[in-house]
Amino acid sequence: MLRKPTAKGLSCTKTLLAALEDTKLRPDVIHIVGVSEAEFSMDFALLATKLPAGARVVLIGPDMTKAEREELLPDEKPGPSVGEEHGLNISVFTSTYQRYMVHCHKAEAPNFVALFHPGLDIHYFAWYSCLRYWTMANVPVMVSAFAMPEGIGETPQTVNCLLETMVGAGGGVGLWVNEVDNPHSAEDGMFNGGYFVILGSQGTLPITADEMYFPLYQALQKCGHPFAPRVGYLDIGEKAIAESDPQLLAAIAEGALRGARSGDGCDEETATGFAAMVLEQALGEGSGELWKRLKGQDCISRSTCENCGEGFDKEEWHRTLCPAMGLTALHVGDRVCLANLTKVEYNGRVGVLQSFNRVKERWVVRMGDKDALFKPVNLEIIEEPVVSS
Repeated sequence: MLRKPTAKGLSCTKTLLAALEDTKLRPDVIHIVGVSEAEFSMDFALLATKLPAGARVVLIGPDMTKAEREELLPDEKPGPSVGEEHGLNISVFTSTYQRYMVHCHKAEAPNFVALFHPGLDIHYFAWYSCLRYWTMANVPVMVSAFAMPEGIGETPQTVNCLLETMVGAGGGVGLWVNEVDNPHSAEDGMFNGGYFVILGSQGTLPITADEMYFPLYQALQKCGHPFAPRVGYLDIGEKAIAESDPQLLAAIAEGALRGARSGDGCDEETATGFAAMVLEQALGEGSGELWKRLKGQDCISRSTCENCGEGFDKEEWHRTLCPAMGLTALHVGDRVCLANLTKVEYNGRVGVLQSFNRVKERWVVRMGDKDALFKPVNLEIIEEPVVSS
């Protein structure tokens, strides 16, 4: 599955090593998240020279290769262990980090996480829960930027602004390393154009992404960068999406509406106006008005998750991101038993799912005459026996 080192792979390797040198870290467990062809063609022999013997490198992400783009493992279990490469233990998980945290919750925690050009400005809602998890655990996270030509789209400066707004300016906590010019970039400075390392946060990040939306919007406005992230994974394959595509309009507008509604006293008219303005800034004049005209029509309607309430375009992709997903799909009315709890005396207790609390990212479980909140990973479905007629 691993490939011979390429120019992009070497850029990833040297960028990661530079970040480790900057932080003086020698982690024995590294998670490389959102992997694609570049990460599979890293120079693992070179990486091994700067890591402890036997260090574990876990490659995580559904977009492994172009051919596998829509071919997630049906059972979403950890993929094959590549085994030892140059003294490193390398393994693969072919789905999102959200699924990794559920299916591999007993695995050792990472000492360092690497995200190569993850597109935080576009996929903010998908990445937020992961960033919050790493931040709360004080796990160092390296983020690189893809410097688009002529300043269009993501730049190291915009990534720097986004991260500073989320976690603070630095000084050991917050934005720890700030390299807007990466000497180890590829493709004439575009690929891995800059890199940054965050360590924890100077404040407390809210549970949901909604509350951080408007502060990020304001900060990136000052940088001249339109903040218009999509809700859910909008799978476009290899074709470019037209700026007037109803799916794209709906995915961006949903994020803007959620961000606006999280503010105190924001009515629907104000939220709609804000969403239209975000679309105009991101996609060009007329986009906001087009969305308002189409709003409510079948061509722009999105499926909505009955548990978390988030819109999506394809259910199989949403299942990899949904915070209500456990080891299997969970639904209101399911009979479940508690499992994987640190207080082992509670494991095996039975209850019925009442609702999913999106703010706390916990299921409300009715146990006898009382309700309690539990993480999806701590709930296992009780299969009802089939009664033959």
